[in-house]
Amino acid sequence: MPGAHHYKREDLIASIFVLAYNQEKFIRQTLDSLLAQKTSFTFKIVIGDDASTDLTSSICEEYALKFPQVIDYHRNEENLGLMGNFVQTASRLEGKYIAICDGDDYWINEEKLERQVSFLEENLQYAVVGTGVQLLLNDGQIREKSPAHLQEYSLTEMIADNKIVAPTAVFRNYKTIQSLPSWFKDMPYGDWPLYLMALQEYQAKACVLPGLTSVYRLQTGGESFKMRQTLSKVYKNNALILEHLLSEKFMKSISKELKDGWKAQKFKQVLALHNENHASKAFIYFCKLSFLYPSLQRLKHYLYALKKRT
Repeated sequence: MPGAHHYKREDLIASIFVLAYNQEKFIRQTLDSLLAQKTSFTFKIVIGDDASTDLTSSICEEYALKFPQVIDYHRNEENLGLMGNFVQTASRLEGKYIAICDGDDYWINEEKLERQVSFLEENLQYAVVGTGVQLLLNDGQIREKSPAHLQEYSLTEMIADNKIVAPTAVFRNYKTIQSLPSWFKDMPYGDWPLYLMALQEYQAKACVLPGLTSVYRLQTGGESFKMRQTLSKVYKNNALILEHLLSEKFMKSISKELKDGWKAQKFKQVLALHNENHASKAFIYFCKLSFLYPSLQRLKHYLYALKKRT
């Protein structure tokens, strides 16, 4: 337990960002795994409960009463939806670092938070750090995903593809996170744009450390999971997120990288639509993209994709 009985607001080093909704089967395991963290600093568990209709709220209230100096629990009076709850809970995040662990995921290494915060303290060139992860399927199968050594990612690489699995992430806090743009509420997921904003804020890189620290439930039926199932939808949503980030003044310094990333995501959407047997829609989207941003390389790639499908 992290010095909970001596908690002072000015001593808070990290906030753990927890979204919960109807997760009575999982939330105890989640909170127990967070409370088990062994750290040399104080942290706070910030829970946003989106008006759960099962026993999730009762369980969270039980833990909040038992650990009042560690757990900051809030239950919405009405359901705000995944991202409405995301934005509201993010406004309560404090401290120098932010970690993420949704109410159906959990941590399996008691040194996780200490290790990642210490790493960021000692390596100022990074703003976001993830780790290896266990991917847990509904049938109980576990797939492990962990690099053999530290994997470093530039801003451009993070724009191209999110390399950090949410429950493994720790990143440097920044002011914008407490007043996220209104468009966040319309997005299917928020972890990736948070990372990009942190990388821009600190002009830094991201990385993934070797070693398993977290379990990510892949098929619990959540809204965010469903939105990530069809690749064409994933790329469409990624492009929309980048488009919104491009419109923000605080992201102006990386507008070129965001625009290049937007083009790449739109082209990935075209290719995914082909693979999903939506050739006519893919052709229309490709023509629109080519009209706005002609590219011989993309044309060759598109024609090659057509040839492979015939």
